[in-house]
Amino acid sequence: MSSAAAVVEGAPTYVLSYSRRVRLVRGAVFFLLAGGAIANWVLAWIRFAGPAVQVILVTTAELEPTMRLLADTLALQPLRPLLAAHLSLLLAAWALSIAGDLLPDLALADDGLMVRRLRRWTVVPWGSLRAVRAMHLGDERYLVLVQGKWTRLAAGPRLVSLLLGAGATPGILLTSAMRDFLPFMERLYHEMSAAVAEPIYDDDFYSLPAALVLDPANALDSLVDQAREDGWPLSLSVQAMAAVPAGLIVVQLLILLLRGGALWKPLALAGLCGLEWAMGALYLYALTEMFQGRVEFREAALLYPLAQVPRALLALPMAMLAGAGLGFPAAAVGLASVLWAVLLTTLLVQRLYRLKSMLPAVPGALLQTFYQFLILAIVFNA
Repeated sequence: MSSAAAVVEGAPTYVLSYSRRVRLVRGAVFFLLAGGAIANWVLAWIRFAGPAVQVILVTTAELEPTMRLLADTLALQPLRPLLAAHLSLLLAAWALSIAGDLLPDLALADDGLMVRRLRRWTVVPWGSLRAVRAMHLGDERYLVLVQGKWTRLAAGPRLVSLLLGAGATPGILLTSAMRDFLPFMERLYHEMSAAVAEPIYDDDFYSLPAALVLDPANALDSLVDQAREDGWPLSLSVQAMAAVPAGLIVVQLLILLLRGGALWKPLALAGLCGLEWAMGALYLYALTEMFQGRVEFREAALLYPLAQVPRALLALPMAMLAGAGLGFPAAAVGLASVLWAVLLTTLLVQRLYRLKSMLPAVPGALLQTFYQFLILAIVFNA
């Protein structure tokens, strides 16, 4: 039996969907991406053809001179904005397909798991699934990642796993907020046990990016305790910090592709983010002169990049919006990512030095905000 996902006609009779709020947010994202790209496309055509329309309306010459004048007028119009608008449509379609892979609606079929991608349903064969990773979020809440080998080309399922820090294996993300979650999980375990030779059931899965989003205080407490003991390989912090300029560089390259700009900016972003890591680690280390407690420089160097993870996560919606030609919403997401990272860093200082409140860390947070806004300005400044 083939392990590739297959597109099926029609919709299943029983859909495991999410609450109305989740569906509204998902619909708003689709509307923003599609509507923004289409609006930019229409405006680009209006700007391109507007002078030609004026020529037709005001000229009183014969047909042949009018057509010659019309051709000359169109020849003088810049083509780049028009080409960029068409490219934005393609990028927006790609962004929509990725957005559709985040918390998709699911259904169960005899031959596999049905996944809704935009307006289509695909069946992922049971035999192509490999792992179920469940992260407990407290109470009866769970975050579940189902991974397998059913696709090679689709970027969305791979990005889902990458965003959760679970490698590049294609994944399907779902939560316990989904309709009939427990019966679904029982059926999933049953079908995988029957169809897969060595299924992986990871009930102790821990995603640091998800923990920093959903439970930042406890996540930072755990990181501080771990850093004070044996720590973790420096390469993990390198990857976390490198993800920040990598995401910003993708956004910058999309802007360069659509609008043009200076080619030195991607290199500048990489250098500034590397410098930020050094300054951030020194900042955390130097606070030992102000607050009680002792922090080794290695601990500071390990911890600082992990507080910047939200900037890497939000680089994805930034890139999606920038690719759709929506520069202002993309910049707004960038501002939110900076404020989020600064808040996490301030919380990290509080946890690291056992402060009663975050107020003593505010001056450093202001400097960090200014520096990260400077980096963001390089990305979006024309």
